[in-house]
Amino acid sequence: MFATSYRLLLNIILSAAVILLAASCSSADVYSGASKNPVSFINGNDNISLITYNIKAIYEKEEEQIDKVMEFVNDEKYDFVVFQELFNESTRDYILEKTDTSFYRSIISRVDYNSFPSFIFQDAGLFMMGRYPIIDLSEVEFDDDICESNGVIHMILEKEFSKTNDFLANKSVLGVLFKINDSSQVFLFTTHVQAIGSREHKNLQMEQIRGFIENAVKGVLSSGTVKSSENLAVILAGDFNNNAYSFERFQNMLKLLGSPKDLHMEHNGNKQEYTFRFRSGRPSRRFDYILAYDYINSFPLKKVYPSSSNAVDLKDDTGESISDHSALRAVIKID
Repeated sequence: MFATSYRLLLNIILSAAVILLAASCSSADVYSGASKNPVSFINGNDNISLITYNIKAIYEKEEEQIDKVMEFVNDEKYDFVVFQELFNESTRDYILEKTDTSFYRSIISRVDYNSFPSFIFQDAGLFMMGRYPIIDLSEVEFDDDICESNGVIHMILEKEFSKTNDFLANKSVLGVLFKINDSSQVFLFTTHVQAIGSREHKNLQMEQIRGFIENAVKGVLSSGTVKSSENLAVILAGDFNNNAYSFERFQNMLKLLGSPKDLHMEHNGNKQEYTFRFRSGRPSRRFDYILAYDYINSFPLKKVYPSSSNAVDLKDDTGESISDHSALRAVIKID
């Protein structure tokens, strides 16, 4: 009886929150041009490196753990870095403090939604930074369900009540357009799909992500912000809570997302690497992806080829994993 009443109350609260979110204000914290050093644009022979990592910062993480993460990121000098599940404010602030802004000149530190009740995570938990300048999208007209804030775009994904509190987070998709050189742009998207829920709901979130990307690409092309689709590379990275080694679900995910390439599988073939472990168990799933599109609808895009792709487990000084996820990284060539 109590469990039924509790679930009913949560459903009422969730429904009210979703309605309010639809009409609420939203924002993204963007730091751009922090470096005084001139950016070094790539030429046709250069590779681009990127890494995606679910950092599991729902609550405050130890500074020593963040020191290890940022030491790794700053030393490796990835062109693009995306984090998911970065909710804790003090952890976010410490990451910003430790970021080498002489290299990472463009930082999107949070995507925020003003919502009620206050216990619902207002922040999407998404974080992105890169060494290339951001192309401002504030003058581009997008569909109504796409939010623009400080030159970047984002959209909240539909929620579904589940047995964990993961559904309370404002799971979203973020898109940022970067200038790579005078004739090349990268549209980088990151997302975090709800962990526990029905297959139908997860499919809906995948379809929402696809629609967001398609509308975003259409917007930058129709506005002339990007002169030709063949100047544009489109990359989607993040935590999809969908196992790459469950063949049917994996193929269905790619189809719903618009048939991007999984760069880890493209490079490694049938080699399996895991990025997620349940509790203290051994890693047994790959939920994290770096995906690249050859086409968006009828628009041909710049081709993305992986030179390498692998998982890396970031550990603290005691040898303990910093998150329940390993990071996934790739080095790519854009043609």
